[in-house]
Formats: sequence, C-alpha cells, structure tokens
Amino acid sequence: MHSRRTARTAAFLACLAAVAFPAAAQEGFPLDGTWRGEWGPPGEGHRVVIVMDWDGERINGMINPGPESIEFRRAELEPSTWTVRIEAVNHEDQEILIEGTLQDIGSYNRYIVGTWTQDGAENPFKITRE
Repeated sequence: MHSRRTARTAAFLACLAAVAFPAAAQEGFPLDGTWRGEWGPPGEGHRVVIVMDWDGERINGMINPGPESIEFRRAELEPSTWTVRIEAVNHEDQEILIEGTLQDIGSYNRYIVGTWTQDGAENPFKITRE
C-alpha cells in the first residue's frame, strides 16, 4: 500500500512538473514584443520604438508605431548567431538597414545592439525588449 501511494505521488509530481516547467519557460519567438532604445551618434541619439511579431512564417513589424510608422520591408533572425536584420524605407524614401545581435537571450529584457544605417550613414543603436 505504501509503495503504491509513493508511486502515485511521484507520478503526480512528474505530471505537474511536465506541465508547469515548459509553460513557465516558453515565451514564444525571441523577437516578439515592443522594443525601445536609441540610434545615432553618441550624445545625439534618436529615440525609437520597434514592435515585432512572428506570424509563424515571417517577422512582421514597424518602427515608431503611430500615424507616421514605418513598416518593415523585410526582417530576419539567424538563430545560429542570434543576428537580426531589418530593412525598411522611411517617409523620405531613405533606406533603413538595422543589423544587430540579440544579447542576454534568457532574460525577458533581452536587447539588440548593432548598427542602424540610414541615408548612407552608419550609427550605433541599442534597443531593449519591454
């Protein structure tokens, strides 16, 4: 009787762990969410908000959501190096290329650091997921 109860208790705890731990660990696609930060020369940074969403096939998103938002033309993530690349065109028809590396991947507040190239000028940028 005692070993049966112990076996049932162990089985119950194993089932509970199998359900609870994966649910807590999974957050979905690593780029999903709202990201805030700056791009530009040190001391002259431009504040930026980027919203990204994985639809199961591609990364959708926009820069500075609102009436003047800029939609992504293309975005990709290279998981082997955690490299992010975003292409867009602003309202002045200037090409925007954002290239960076996803950092602190295990953290909810992970961040991307790299370069923001616009109108031929390459500048540093950093955005953090909120």
